[in-house]
Amino acid sequence: MRNKPWFSDIEKILSLAIPLIIANVAMIGMEVIDTIMAGQASAEDLAGLAIGGNIWLVLEIAIYGIVLASTPRIARFVGEKNHTEITIEAQQAILLAGLLGIIAMLILFAIIPFIPSLGANDNVTRIAQGYSEIIAYSLPISGICWATFALLEGHGLMRFVMLSSLVAVTLNLIFDYIFVFGKFGIPALGGIGCAWTTTIIYWLWGASVIIYTAKYSALKRYKIFSHWPGIIWSRWRAILTLGLPISLAILAEEGFFSFSALLIAPLGTESLGAHQITIQIVSLVLMFGLGIGQATAIYVAKGMGESQPNSMAQFIHTGFKLVLVFGVLVGVIVFVFRNELPFLFTQNLNIAAISTTIMFFAPIYLVIDILQVWAAQTLRGFEDTKVPMLIQVMSYWLIGFPLGYSLGYSQIWGNNYGVYGFWIGIFSGIAIGSSLLCLRLYNKTPVTLPQTT
Repeated sequence: MRNKPWFSDIEKILSLAIPLIIANVAMIGMEVIDTIMAGQASAEDLAGLAIGGNIWLVLEIAIYGIVLASTPRIARFVGEKNHTEITIEAQQAILLAGLLGIIAMLILFAIIPFIPSLGANDNVTRIAQGYSEIIAYSLPISGICWATFALLEGHGLMRFVMLSSLVAVTLNLIFDYIFVFGKFGIPALGGIGCAWTTTIIYWLWGASVIIYTAKYSALKRYKIFSHWPGIIWSRWRAILTLGLPISLAILAEEGFFSFSALLIAPLGTESLGAHQITIQIVSLVLMFGLGIGQATAIYVAKGMGESQPNSMAQFIHTGFKLVLVFGVLVGVIVFVFRNELPFLFTQNLNIAAISTTIMFFAPIYLVIDILQVWAAQTLRGFEDTKVPMLIQVMSYWLIGFPLGYSLGYSQIWGNNYGVYGFWIGIFSGIAIGSSLLCLRLYNKTPVTLPQTT
């Protein structure tokens, strides 16, 4: 059998990655739209959204990371053609995700009374608390969404994920316009209106994905929602064993950004707004690396199930080349348009100037970060999560955070650099994490063996 042409592997990866990228961009687009709408309402609405949204995001990511463990497991079962295991995995993941969502909702309610202690002014605090009170109700159904998406992604069934994401981001734009600015008899809610939008959309999304999974012909045979066997603790333990390190790894990075935002809040509304805008731009770009990484991981997991190490290695090599080229291209584009991009989010000249300065290093930062995102995703295809989690915790919290905090708030390094100091720490943590994760993936990649004709 001859080696397949390299463009065949690119085509296969992109056939999964493009719908995933569209879905990822759409979901980040929802946050970007919230940021734009809140920023147009007022600087205080933007700051309140930044505080409440970052607290919610940490809890959302915690659920997402755990449930994400089911995607490579289902893909492996698909490779093995083990239909019984697919049914059990999907049902138990949905049950676990629902419970985790309820727990996360209760945790967010418990956090709300402590938001004033963050030091923001009274109006920003009011907006952040109001936002959190509403968006908490999105957490139970969002977990069920992610668990059901894992079933679809494990099969490579990306059409619904992509199309529903596009519908969601469209509704997000419409609902934000109504709730934030007050239209059709609804009072203007400012940043709090973004929470109403997100909560309504997630409940509509959850209902639609459940109906689709129950009715779609390729998934009907699993009878996911026709009967429930109850909790299988051994399966929950298997999902948590793989998923908890994934969750902690994602939180090590995203929690770093979110906690930095909370610490930047006392530096002023303009610094916090600039940080939030820059995060949204970077997150939007990284969705491309995430999509390619997710696609690579699915093919790696299927290759494991089919016992095809050569195929696994070829897809990893192809995925690496794709993200490297994309990272360089987008990094240059962001650098060139760094003066214009912030004005998509705000008309405040001071906020835009701070964000523009941070994006000066975009070419280097985005290449390193997109490789990190891709490598972390691809390693999950091997069901390798514990060591990558330790790498990210160490890189961000033991190196990046102390460096950023000391540069942002102290004069240990000669000056107090404020928000710029935090971003130096962010860049340092990402650079170290990316290098170590890529090295880990290099050591995991099977050696390609000659194939006989």
